[in-house]
Amino acid sequence: MGRQVVFLLHPTDQKDFSDLLKTFEDICFLSYFNKSNKPTIIDDIVMLDHIKEGSRVHLVRKQDLKDIKFQFIEKFNYWLVDNTRSQVLDFDRCVVYDNELRSGRLYFQPKYVENLQWIEKNADFIKWSDNIIAKCKKYFKKYKYKFEESPYEYILYLSPTSMKLIEENKSLLGLGGDRLTIK
Repeated sequence: MGRQVVFLLHPTDQKDFSDLLKTFEDICFLSYFNKSNKPTIIDDIVMLDHIKEGSRVHLVRKQDLKDIKFQFIEKFNYWLVDNTRSQVLDFDRCVVYDNELRSGRLYFQPKYVENLQWIEKNADFIKWSDNIIAKCKKYFKKYKYKFEESPYEYILYLSPTSMKLIEENKSLLGLGGDRLTIK
């Protein structure tokens, strides 16, 4: 089972969030698309064009760069990081379509199955990833909400601008908490 945090990161908050991630020791950002089976390191997580860049960025410790595994996608002639077998923390960035901000997440798998055997990832990597997720949860504002007919309360993490838009009634949270529609 993976570990994750789901959030709504408004585009105007991307740089601040990128700066927060850069404070973690030995962090590198890897591009989603790679022209070879070598990691393509990028400067930050700020998304300019999700079509060209892809919405995912991989966070990795510098010491793990040499062990990153790739999958070749022949049809499109590029390489993707094998996030199951590699020690990477996936960052699915929030994408804006029309007036909707779609949710993003930080996610990793501490173990995986290979040849019918559970393979544990490095304990230091797991601790590092858990630490990033925990500190990122503190960056976001915790927002509690309910669906109209539901007795259950849900929690979503919102960036400062996303929270402000909800508080000022300038946006609506999607039914599943997976998007923010700007009025």
